[in-house]
Amino acid sequence: MRKIVLLCLVMALGLYFCSSANSQNQKQTVKKDSDFKIIGYLTANPVRMDSIPFEYLTHINYAFGIPSKEGNGTLLPIPHSKFLKEVVKTAHQKGVKVLLSIGGWNIGDGGGMDTRFEELANSEKSRTTFVHSVMNIVRKFDLDGADIDWEYPDPIEPSSTNFVLLMKELRDSLHPANKKLTAAIVAYHDHHGYGIKDQIFKIADWLNIMAYDDDYNTFGGAHVPHSPYWLDIRCFDYWVNDRGLAKEKAIMGVPFYGKGKDVGMGYQQLLEEGANPYADVYDSIYYNGIKTMKAKTRLALKRGNGIMIWEIMQDVSGQYSLLKAINEVVDTTE
Repeated sequence: MRKIVLLCLVMALGLYFCSSANSQNQKQTVKKDSDFKIIGYLTANPVRMDSIPFEYLTHINYAFGIPSKEGNGTLLPIPHSKFLKEVVKTAHQKGVKVLLSIGGWNIGDGGGMDTRFEELANSEKSRTTFVHSVMNIVRKFDLDGADIDWEYPDPIEPSSTNFVLLMKELRDSLHPANKKLTAAIVAYHDHHGYGIKDQIFKIADWLNIMAYDDDYNTFGGAHVPHSPYWLDIRCFDYWVNDRGLAKEKAIMGVPFYGKGKDVGMGYQQLLEEGANPYADVYDSIYYNGIKTMKAKTRLALKRGNGIMIWEIMQDVSGQYSLLKAINEVVDTTE
């Protein structure tokens, strides 16, 4: 009888732990398979793999691939290519997808100088060369797609139409290979917003809305919060309500850094300096603390389909992690 009772207890415990493990695995699978995206930009600065918070992400955008200065459509060698290979291998093991982000604000000719994109997009030959260059790198590094960070297509011809032609040709090559095409776009209707034609909404798989640095966009560099909660509302109002971007393709960008007058500081450094992780300002430097980050995530769940982060290595680990805060909201909602 004792043997039977002990056997039953062992079986019951086994079923309990098996059920518990399956429940945990299911939760992880739900997060990774969820349509809501948590996309983190990762700069090409090698770090240990165990310091990258893969568990909190669905996608990584490796920043950046850079078009050559000649504007002929070729790309410069990928920075720290061995690191990228490690990132892709580890990310795929953990169910995270990796895209190469191409461009950026400091593309190589000074902040906001987009001449390389303007030139390569201005002819059919260089557009095709660019697409071939992107596809070669996607295949070489087993990437899951490309993110175009052209800052910014102008609201005049031929710039805005060339952006459409470039994105269309990229899509026509990436999609048959089961790869994604995304793009980073301005926050709302400053004049560069009109450089994004409506055709882009159907071409791209989703668009990453850069809802930060609004001290420059709206206030000309005045000393004000650069990424307040109301800015996200304004962005959704413009892109989704006014322009017609599908909710499923609207990914809201959030900053893991703060800005003051002529000073910028990552979230991690802010906390080291003594900032409150639940506040939004420290020593005249404005940032997004945990409360605001959770509120923005709830808004993105309601009005969009994801959160994009610049830049994940500016976060901290542990209870004050902004990525952890984002995931807590997403997991609770799901």
